[in-house]
Amino acid sequence: MSLGRFYCPALAPGSVVLPEEESHHAIASLRAVIGDEVILFDGAGGEASGRIERIESRQVQVAVGHISHHGRELPIALTIAVAMVRAHRQAYLIEKCTELGAAAIWPMTTERSVAKPSASSVVKWRRRAIEAAKQSHRRWVPTIEPPQSFASTLGQVQRFDAFALAHPDGAKETLAAFLSGLRNEASVLVWVGPEGGWTDAERDQAIRAGAAPVSLSPTVLRTETAAVAACAAAAMLGAAHANPGAAQG
Repeated sequence: MSLGRFYCPALAPGSVVLPEEESHHAIASLRAVIGDEVILFDGAGGEASGRIERIESRQVQVAVGHISHHGRELPIALTIAVAMVRAHRQAYLIEKCTELGAAAIWPMTTERSVAKPSASSVVKWRRRAIEAAKQSHRRWVPTIEPPQSFASTLGQVQRFDAFALAHPDGAKETLAAFLSGLRNEASVLVWVGPEGGWTDAERDQAIRAGAAPVSLSPTVLRTETAAVAACAAAAMLGAAHANPGAAQG
């Protein structure tokens, strides 16, 4: 029986040393011993079985065999650009978007933002994403960018095949319908605004850039709920692709 899953970005055949936090977790929390079997993943689709071959005070060394490589869990690569919520709700947002398969999370500030997180918060968010990936058996860990302005995200739309603005007023379609019309492996950016909503100027800027206004729910959602709902729409699309018979039944 495997001791568990461990994040190892330097995954390679042979002997590898777990990162300090992963080593500490294995030693202090899981009481790892030499010979324990583990599963390692690098957060970029690589995964391998291994066996602990050496334990020191703060270091766990693992013998790794064959590494398998896997594509992303969802048929699209979804980036969520979200007006970051207050500190006590940030962990939930990062965790649930990770579990649902987000490819990237871009914390963002807007004119009506209620929180202006610092770059130092990124370390905590990335660790939370790793833990969520381990728990949900994801092989990919979402990229989490340092906080940036809404204007900065607008300047990067050329990186994506499609982009949408979560904005129920005047939206002609749901995000689920928008995503269903995209090809497999498309890269998609979805903007999720603050609790106070987008300003008219921000909405107009996004639409002029080519963003499709989409709705996420018939009700008004808090920002973190909206981000999770956007990821859930993509996850449901992924489930339908993985099991088309169930989607039709």
